Amino acid sequence: MLIFCFAAFILAMITRHGQPNHWLNPSLSWFAFTCFGFMTIIFPGIVFKDTCIGVYYLVRKLLFPKRNQNKAPRRSREINPSRRNFLTNSANAALMGTALVLTGCGINRVTREPDVVKLDVPVKGLPDPFRGFTILQISDLHISMTLKQEYVQKVVDQAVREPVDMIVFTGDLADGREKDMGKDASPLSVLNAPFGKYFVTGNHDYYSGVLSWLNRIERLGFTPLINEHRIIEKNSAKIVLAGITDYRAGRILPSHASDPGKALKGAPLSMPRIMLAHQPKSIFKTDPLGVDLMICGHTHGGQYVPWNFLVSIDQPYVHGLHRHNATQVYVSRGTGYWGPPLRVGAPPEITVLRLVNGSPG
Repeated sequence: MLIFCFAAFILAMITRHGQPNHWLNPSLSWFAFTCFGFMTIIFPGIVFKDTCIGVYYLVRKLLFPKRNQNKAPRRSREINPSRRNFLTNSANAALMGTALVLTGCGINRVTREPDVVKLDVPVKGLPDPFRGFTILQISDLHISMTLKQEYVQKVVDQAVREPVDMIVFTGDLADGREKDMGKDASPLSVLNAPFGKYFVTGNHDYYSGVLSWLNRIERLGFTPLINEHRIIEKNSAKIVLAGITDYRAGRILPSHASDPGKALKGAPLSMPRIMLAHQPKSIFKTDPLGVDLMICGHTHGGQYVPWNFLVSIDQPYVHGLHRHNATQVYVSRGTGYWGPPLRVGAPPEITVLRLVNGSPG
């Protein structure tokens, strides 16, 4: 079965790149990526099961090498083959059932609207006019063969119900070329906020042809922040909004190498500073520059078990609001999904951050 799942995934990849506009692609991609997701759930379970059995027999052999050796005939000490087969088949059936249930739950979750997460973020020295200032964050939408305009419309319909002051998109808009998937992003043009819409690039934007997508982003009404900042003014009070490119952008497009120092060059130190980034690990270069809040995504909160346990190996923060020295970091679970259309234990989200005056906890 695992071989069948893998073969379906390879076939979808070949068809997607060979005939990207074929009518069969969306259905084939859904089937293939669902199979792939199921495979990535059950395979670690098989490895874990076999490891436990191997450790059990190794420990038994090392600690009890002569146990019952002289107390019973050899035949009576051997495990009945039928019992062994029953136990093995039962364990395999339990793994299969668990993987199928998790896959079904994961598919059900990604086809529904994302959660709306609302959070107050204390900012020291926040000017009075900005107290209660709200920022709506979308991140990691990952428009693809399985996530199309219909889901983007759901996100937009939900976002417009939130009265916010500013909208930010923290990268990974799409997985695919703009000429093939640009139309699926069109509902984002409806989004509007009094203090603007801003965008920073994610790693997948570079895999998908970032320059074409940036042109599309601007046509959708977003202002890309490519290692630069803007001064946001409200009733004569001001704050700094800066944005940096993806942490690894320079490996694909050298002119887009992530540079927080450049992004904040000329920004007054007397004003509160908010930084938009894609990856949480950007905090290591951002924190020394006197940033009050960094808003990012990338991690998907792990997206689904068991891989959510591995995200913290690569990133310092996985989800939620954290304090890193003097800088607060908010990490979104992401609004869409990447790869398998699954979300288990890490539901997608649209985030509304409300700025309040006070010292970070």
